[in-house]
Amino acid sequence: MKIIYFIFIAVFTCFVGHTQTGELYSRFSVSGKYDISKKLSIGAEIQGRTNLTDRSYSKSLLTFQSKFAFSKSIKCELEYRYSWQTNQYANLDSKKLSFGNRVAFGLQIEPSRWLKFDKFVGLQLSSKIQFESFKFKRNQLYWRNKMTLKPKLKSKLIKPYFSVESFYRSNQYVFAMDDELMTVGMMNEIRYEIGTDLDINKYNTFTVGLIYRDFKTTRENNMIINVAYAHTFHKNKKK
Repeated sequence: MKIIYFIFIAVFTCFVGHTQTGELYSRFSVSGKYDISKKLSIGAEIQGRTNLTDRSYSKSLLTFQSKFAFSKSIKCELEYRYSWQTNQYANLDSKKLSFGNRVAFGLQIEPSRWLKFDKFVGLQLSSKIQFESFKFKRNQLYWRNKMTLKPKLKSKLIKPYFSVESFYRSNQYVFAMDDELMTVGMMNEIRYEIGTDLDINKYNTFTVGLIYRDFKTTRENNMIINVAYAHTFHKNKKK
């Protein structure tokens, strides 16, 4: 376990020391989950995002999610997200707010469970397709793939994690060919995250982490401070 802890600290030091970022953002969220049964759960989350560097960006998001567990190591999820943000740079259609709707479907597996090394480190792999529509820009279709490592420490409170996620956007570029609009996809972003879950008890969890967004476009990379609180509701079981 000391070796795993040392590796985690080394990855964190390398992560912070070698990232080059242009702006600093923040994400604060509060979420709740209700376990309908051992296999099915539903949840909701409210999140606020802000540009801490120049205060030119703020966004609010409301997310609804349901998860179904086929087994302890295989789960599928369905998600809907509604977002709204202030429009600082344009006054389109006499509106100062822009809106977005996103629907996503994904599958998550945990190879560490069936390979039986989850006592030392948890390994989660997830793949998600998401479609997002906006009021003032063209729709987006993403394919997201994520790998998460969770070293198992002796502490019941601190549960660190490290993840890498890739974003492939199918309609990144639009161009005209024979009087028709064509789209070409590309790897749009790679996202690195490091942090820890703080399990206060089995009902309440805080998460504190850093997210580095490495854009594969002309957009400048940035860093995000992520702080989240999650509560799990359980049925009252009669004796």
